[in-house]
Amino acid sequence: MSTAREIFSSLGAYLKAQLQNAIVLVLLFVVAFAITGVPWWPLTGLLCGLVNLIPHLGPVVALGLALLFKYAVSTTDLVPLIYVGAAWLVIQIVDGFVLSPRAAGRAGVNPFLSILITLAAGLLFGPIGMLVAVPIVAVILVIMRAVRKKPATAP
Repeated sequence: MSTAREIFSSLGAYLKAQLQNAIVLVLLFVVAFAITGVPWWPLTGLLCGLVNLIPHLGPVVALGLALLFKYAVSTTDLVPLIYVGAAWLVIQIVDGFVLSPRAAGRAGVNPFLSILITLAAGLLFGPIGMLVAVPIVAVILVIMRAVRKKPATAP
């Protein structure tokens, strides 16, 4: 297989896994918010699931949205907010330990390395760096493998 095809295959697998993650996260958020009584739970779950795709920043925004919507209807008691926060935490654990590493693995990047890469890219390049870090590293790894595989030419 040519290097270009390997790159497109790796990026396609990563994007497909990210899309699957988004669908799973939206469903998890919708169910969790329906159970915890977040108002407009279908819309809130959809928004939180989509914004959660932004590494490291999206989950914080998702929590803020869910707590804000819940706080808008239950300002007298903190217990419902704790339930929403606990549901968010469970979803983040599933995302962090199951879904996201699977997406990076499909792109050919070590899951633990993907966490370090996104953190470093976030520090160096901000939110955009966090979004493109794993795909860029996947492309670099494919190119490095192709260079190593290239047969040595005789003089």
